Amino acid sequence: MRSKAEILSLYRTLVRAGDASVLHSRPAVYDVRRRLRQAFEEYRYVDDEKEQEDLFERGKNTEKLFKIAARRGGPEHKSIVNLCEMAFLDKLYARRPPYGNRRMKQYENQLHKESMNMYKRTLKMANDELRLGLR
Repeated sequence: MRSKAEILSLYRTLVRAGDASVLHSRPAVYDVRRRLRQAFEEYRYVDDEKEQEDLFERGKNTEKLFKIAARRGGPEHKSIVNLCEMAFLDKLYARRPPYGNRRMKQYENQLHKESMNMYKRTLKMANDELRLGLR
């Protein structure tokens, strides 16, 4: 079982690496921090040792991805920035749907929903394949 100090150290390292992975751009930094906080709060009371080790490994792998994104600035960086942008748009659409007060046509609404579902499925597959903890 991991100690609280190890988990806190991983959280701090992820926050620092997450800030660097989006090159310290302000809106994205806040989004990375918020998502990390939510993830750690969600799994705060996990007692199963096997699940804890799996989550810790995913955290370490995510930290490595963040560090590569900060160092290279290539596709890894673009992926992290796109995740932040999608989170921003998702939050924005929850408050105010696309097209403002106008109603979207049915096929446009369906296309919008399908694209968000595909995005979420793609993110889940990437997390499962690469053993990451991206949100």
